[in-house]
Amino acid sequence: MNEGSTVIHGGTVVASDGPVRADIVIRGELIVAIMSDASEVEGERIDAKGLIVVPGGVDAHTHFREPDARNVEGFEAGSRGAVAGGVTSIVEMPQATPTSSTGEHIRDKRERIGKSSIVDVALWGAVIGQPAAQLQEMLDEGIVALKAFMPASSPGFPAADDQVLLDTFQFIAGSDVRFGIHCENDTLMKQGIARMQAAGRNDPLAHAESRPPLVETEAVHRALFFAELTGGWLYVCHCASAGALALVKAARARGANVEVETCPQYLALDHSDLLKHGPFARCAPAFRDRDEVERIWTYLADGTVDVVSSDHCGYTIEEKRAGLDDIWKAPLGCSGVQTMYPTLFDEMINKRGLSLTRFVELSATNPARIFSLYPRKGVIQVGSDADLAFYAPDDAWEVRGSDMLHRNKWTPFEGRTVGASVARTIVRGTTVFDRSSAEFVTGSPGHGKFLRRGYGSEKASA
Repeated sequence: MNEGSTVIHGGTVVASDGPVRADIVIRGELIVAIMSDASEVEGERIDAKGLIVVPGGVDAHTHFREPDARNVEGFEAGSRGAVAGGVTSIVEMPQATPTSSTGEHIRDKRERIGKSSIVDVALWGAVIGQPAAQLQEMLDEGIVALKAFMPASSPGFPAADDQVLLDTFQFIAGSDVRFGIHCENDTLMKQGIARMQAAGRNDPLAHAESRPPLVETEAVHRALFFAELTGGWLYVCHCASAGALALVKAARARGANVEVETCPQYLALDHSDLLKHGPFARCAPAFRDRDEVERIWTYLADGTVDVVSSDHCGYTIEEKRAGLDDIWKAPLGCSGVQTMYPTLFDEMINKRGLSLTRFVELSATNPARIFSLYPRKGVIQVGSDADLAFYAPDDAWEVRGSDMLHRNKWTPFEGRTVGASVARTIVRGTTVFDRSSAEFVTGSPGHGKFLRRGYGSEKASA
């Protein structure tokens, strides 16, 4: 190997064929060798002894909201939190000002990524009832997927009625473009909120009771019908309903084109955390009771769940505190890009004994495949981008909002002990986070690049 290489040595590497004690050799931005012993390779050496080295996380669902005049998060601040959580690529949702729904909006976002992001970024495009020509413009500009809301629960996103859903599935039919949907029944959601408010309920649990799992299950049922009717690809966003997951599993067995993600708040937190943290735990779908959480885990363990994403929303502390005495005044959404994968690692590996391979599938390989970034992303193999996350599997730490590196210092995981931590994160061969350094984040804004649809199949050169 030539000088100028970087050698990761001494760690347990979770490659495509499972965990193995191996050394990784990086040259430039790429992995150029995986060896049992790279002691004779010249270059910089990074000691990974005692650490688990996995492909960098691909967070398929973030809300960094750029452009946005208020700058509540942004690509730079959001990606600081991301790299501290072992995330090396994100797929950014269309919430911004304006909502990202035209080719011009996508071009603007691409420029912003190149100036301010530390992590690599792919983009979703919004479906808000615009003509098909505008959807095609966004695809031509490189978006990897389309996104719609069935309920009217996000500013700038009108509820997609059945005609919009059907038209969009027909538009993508025959392609591998995913149609991501926030699945909650708009009528049931609105009626549930009205019932709670009419009864004088403004406590945190009223939020969960206003939109129980049934509200989500019905919407998933309807979205699956349109997907099967047209053959288009459905991607169920942030699923928090065991009933909905059962429908996905059955539809997949019938041959439907469907994938589903869930989030760490639906795997590690429950109603007790909603009561404890109130507005800081208000999101949609709502936190579930412990029995529902355990049922969701059965579908994660059996392979039904494809992806775990953060659904990171960077609202200000002041915005969230508005709901302290009236839960309905708090905006919907939780921060989580920094805590997500350490929490998932701890819950999956340390507490439930699931495999490292399954962890990598959920955090990296599957989202990279689904959003056309594989095999450049999501896997440790020769020719892939050198995107790596180093986990200290037994390093317990207490989650504190004050320690978060994203812009707004709050978290629904406040006070929770997580039994694994991220020690180092590398994006395309460059260390961007090192917990042993004084600065923690060592990557520079602008290191991240835009990931166009089909990036994974592009030829790489060292």
